[in-house]
This record gives sequence, C-alpha cells and structure tokens, in this order.
Amino acid sequence: MDPVRPTSDSQWAALRAGELPAVEEVRPGVYAIALNMPGMQPPYAFSYAFIAGGGSRAVHLIDAGLDTDENWELLASALAGLGRRVEDIATVTITHLHFDHTGLANRIREAAGARVRMHVDEAAAIRAGLQFSAGLDVGDQLAEWGVPEGVRAELYEVATSRADFGSAVIVDDELADGDLIDLGEHRARVIHTPGHTTGHVCLALDGEAAVFTGDHVLPVINPGIALGGRRAADPLGEYYASLDRLAPHATDEALPGHGFRFASLGSRCAEIRAHHEARTEQAAALLAATPDLTVWELASGLTWTGGWGALPIVSRVSALAQTDMHRARVLATAHGLR
Repeated sequence: MDPVRPTSDSQWAALRAGELPAVEEVRPGVYAIALNMPGMQPPYAFSYAFIAGGGSRAVHLIDAGLDTDENWELLASALAGLGRRVEDIATVTITHLHFDHTGLANRIREAAGARVRMHVDEAAAIRAGLQFSAGLDVGDQLAEWGVPEGVRAELYEVATSRADFGSAVIVDDELADGDLIDLGEHRARVIHTPGHTTGHVCLALDGEAAVFTGDHVLPVINPGIALGGRRAADPLGEYYASLDRLAPHATDEALPGHGFRFASLGSRCAEIRAHHEARTEQAAALLAATPDLTVWELASGLTWTGGWGALPIVSRVSALAQTDMHRARVLATAHGLR
C-alpha cells in the first residue's frame, strides 16, 4: 500500500506547531472545527459540522469536544463564521464515550434541543459506569500488575480521576451497526468498531470516499485499546477485527478525531496492526527469556516512544493495560488457546 500522507496541509502544519487548526471545509458543506484540549496530547479534538443548505439552518455535529467555556465559545464562533448558531444544532453523533468527544453534548442538547446519538453498547457502558478504565478495579489491577508501591498511588489517582468522564452525557438515540444516519444533505453509515471502547463507531460518508474514524484510527498516535465499556476476552483480537471491518474503505480518506485528515485509511490500519503485532513479538521474546515478568517489568522492557522512563504518568496506565493485553495474547498462544 502507499505510505500514509496528510491530506490537509493546514491541519498538518498546525499539529506540528502545537496550534489549533483553522476551521476547514473537508467536504461540501462539512467543516472540521478544532476544539482545545489544554495540557493534553494531541492538543485538540475535532468536531465536524454539517451545514445544511436549501433554506434549512440545521447543523449536525459529529463529536463535541472537551466541555470547557473556551470550547463553547470556539464552537459558537466557528458556527457564526458559517452563518449558524449553536441553537441551530439538530443532532450530535458521538463516536465514543470519552470526555474529549462527549464534552459539550449536554450543553448543546440543552441550548438547542439537539438529539444526542451513540452506539447502543456505548450507551449501556455509560449506564453501567464503565467509562475510561473499562470496568477494572484499578487499585487491585495495579497491584496485580506488580506496580511498585512508590508509584502506585500516583497512577491510581490518574486512573480514577477519569472514572466519571463521559458518564453524564444524555443519549437520545442509540445506534447500531449498519444504521444510515441523517446529517442534513449527507448520510453516513454506522460501522461498529469495538476496540478503543466497546461501542466505538466509525461513520462512512455516503458517496464521498471519506470515513470519520473517531479514535479508532489516528494518523500519528496508535490508539489505546479497551479504554471504556466491557472488556473483551482478547481485546487486541477484537481491535484487529474492527480494523478489518474498514477494509471496504481502504482507499478512502480518514477524518479522525485528532491530528489531521489523511489517506489512505487502509495503509494506516495496516501500520497500526503491524505496530501492535511487533509489540506482541517483543513481549513474547522478553517472556521467553524471563517467564515470571510482572506486567510492570514487562512494560519497562518494551519499546515506547521516548522510552518507558519518559512516558508521561497519564499515559502509563494505558501503557500498562496495553502490556497486559500483549502478555495475555502471548500466554494464550503458548497454551494453544489462540
């Protein structure tokens, strides 16, 4: 496949500069609006606005950014520049339950009477309280992973500080795989892509060779897995199957939740899978040499961008969870269970 390439020079330049990209028309009547994520990486999340024509003032959004006053003003200003108001928003379709995608949904719902839509599994996960940590008892999990007591408290605080993010969003309409949703003058097909979260969805735009990928496929970052909802027996296998579900759209442009739009989607799916498979192979080699490694010890021996020691504390909980998945996959293979 061809190498992955940015398809928006302005979004690519903004990411490299650490700045918010300007509002950009990505398809006729469809605009990418970057909303700020201060202190996080990447530093912004996209909300995509569909502006109806033909005398209609209706606006349809995909994802709703982080819930801050600044983002509320950014969204209002962007819509004003497109001749619309927040009160014109008719629907908000959310790719998954994380706080940087659900954030403004309730405010919009209250201000505009907009209907909020998510996958049925994601709505169920919110009702069950299975948000960022995928239902794990974080305290017990950190101990089982062999995390040293000196850093366990800090990791626990980071993990549990996210436990309620996304839980308060009110869902009006529950989506299922294959649903065709109305986005004004456009339609999009729901593709259920569990992995990053249980009910994550991608949205394939009819007739436009474009897929809104949320956090399932990102241009630079390799998305975390099993970060919300019920946890599959083999999270990596589930994620690989979801990557395969995008095969009919392999040559399409990806419109992701963060970063920049890019092509081709199939090339990036292949890169991400290769990354995870290489990490599983590395874990297998380390465990073959030292079978009794704890998850913490195994994680510290794996290759991470910038090195394990430089990995931000916020990222370490996710990194440990990913390591646990690779370890489980190695052990299942060794015991003939996969």
